[in-house]
Amino acid sequence: MVLAAGCGGGRLSHGEFVKRADAVCSAYHAETQPITTPRSYDAILRWGRATLPVYAAALQKLEKLQPPAGDEDAVRAWLASDRKVERAVRDLIVAAQRRDFPSVSDAASRAQLAGSESRSAATSLGMTVCGTFAAPSGR
Repeated sequence: MVLAAGCGGGRLSHGEFVKRADAVCSAYHAETQPITTPRSYDAILRWGRATLPVYAAALQKLEKLQPPAGDEDAVRAWLASDRKVERAVRDLIVAAQRRDFPSVSDAASRAQLAGSESRSAATSLGMTVCGTFAAPSGR
């Protein structure tokens, strides 16, 4: 996969890549709420419909950043985990629309596993924000 050039063009240094990626993750965390234990299919739908577009937009921004050559494989693996999260959340929304509990459970489990992989990969790259859960803000 060839990543498109990030803002300013050309490869970023490791430090600049980490800084910009964490900025994207900070903006995502500021715009969304983590899902807590949902009490209904409607709660899943509300969360998914509010969160997925913001997640997809953040992922697109992250994919445009051009990491240093030495980080390409690690960044590719990290973003692949995030794409798994995105697919699982899409599946979660569809399953909640169908009121299909087994599929909701499966999609939620896949999202959690991929999210864990993503956070681990981000932390390994040196990111502090992308490697953490978003904290509930009480909104």
